[in-house]
Amino acid sequence: MARTTSAQPESSRRRQRWADGYDPENTRNSLIASALELIERRGFDRTSVQEIAERARLTKGAFYHHFESKDDLLRHIQDEYLEAQLAAIRRIESGNDDPKARVAELIRFSLTSVAEYRAHVTIFYQERRYLTGELFAEVTRKRDLVEAAFAAMVADGIARGAFRPDVDARIAMLGLVGMCAWAYQWLNLSGPLSVDEVARQFGAMVLQGLEAPPAG
Repeated sequence: MARTTSAQPESSRRRQRWADGYDPENTRNSLIASALELIERRGFDRTSVQEIAERARLTKGAFYHHFESKDDLLRHIQDEYLEAQLAAIRRIESGNDDPKARVAELIRFSLTSVAEYRAHVTIFYQERRYLTGELFAEVTRKRDLVEAAFAAMVADGIARGAFRPDVDARIAMLGLVGMCAWAYQWLNLSGPLSVDEVARQFGAMVLQGLEAPPAG
C-alpha cells in the first residue's frame, strides 16, 4: 500500500539541510508518516503527540516546531488529500472536453487516490469530526470545492445532452463520491482485480445510468 506524505513528489522539491545536518522537510514528513500509521490504526483520540514523536524517533519539541497542535496535524493530513484531489480535477478538466471521458477519468482517479492515500482517506472520513473552528472550516471549504467540481462535470454532461436530463447533478455527485470513497473499506490491492479494472467496472455502471437515450 503506497503511503504519500505530501501531494507534491519529494523528488520535485528542493531539499534544504541546516549546517548541523538537520533536515526540516524530512523531519516533517517523518512526523506525518508516523501520525498516518498511528491514527489510521488507533484513532485520533487514542493517539498522543508523544507517541507520534516517539514512533518518528523525534521529540515533542520537534513536533511542535512543525505543527501547532495535534489538531493542526490532523488538518494538514486532510489538506494533503483534498489538495491532491483538486489538482487531479484540474488535470481532468484541462485534459479532455468529453463529459463521459471526464467522469470515467474522475472515477479512475478517485479509486487510485483511495489506494495511494488510503490512510489519508480513512482518517478523513473517520476522524475529521475532531476538527473545530477555523481548522474545520478550512477542510470543509476544500471538500466543498471537490464536491462542486464533481457535480459540475455531471451538470456539464446534462447541459450538452450527453447525460439524461432527469438526473440531478448533486445527487449523482453524492453517489459518485460515496461509491468511490467507501472503497477504502474493501479495496484489496492484492486481490484478483486491479484498481484500473475496478474503475472500469464502476465507470461502466455509472455511465450506463447517466447516459442520455438515443434521440428519436
